[in-house]
Amino acid sequence: MRRATLQSIAAASAFIITWGGMASAQQRPGTNAPTPVPASELQGSAPAAQIVQEPYIDASTERSSLPNTPLLVTGVVVLGASYGASVLGAARSDSETDDKLYYPVVGPWMALSDRDCSADPCSRKTLDTTLLVGSGVVQGLGALSVLMSLVIPRTTTHSWYLIGTEDLNVTPLGGYGELGAVAVGRF
Repeated sequence: MRRATLQSIAAASAFIITWGGMASAQQRPGTNAPTPVPASELQGSAPAAQIVQEPYIDASTERSSLPNTPLLVTGVVVLGASYGASVLGAARSDSETDDKLYYPVVGPWMALSDRDCSADPCSRKTLDTTLLVGSGVVQGLGALSVLMSLVIPRTTTHSWYLIGTEDLNVTPLGGYGELGAVAVGRF
């Protein structure tokens, strides 16, 4: 029994010595400097090869997609709401100049230029002018947002070290003397 204990201690010691020797022979990342060439070999040889640098891995990647969905949805909602208000105003009005409000984006501007308060008395000239200008500006911004969503890509950043989907991510975690993983998700 004593002999078996001595043999297991010897085997464990040999394993630790060998394993430790292999670990110290491995090079640490970022320390790939080549061994200097002796000066005697440098004089008659070809030019020295360039030092190859280790690749740098960025922790995140960016992806672009067209159309820019958030910008497109915002533009459609803004254009639709302001155009809908103009159509309701045109439907309720008896004035012929307000029929131009059925045209999106340019309708409020056309109705504003055709409005003649000298021939037909306007009871709320300031309010109507303000609403027409506001509707034209908001419709124009909505249409511009829709067009720009086709030109400006949506850029999203994804981290390479995240494992999983948007509902569940597993991320590495390190602290003082500790290593592990954290699971974050929507359940």
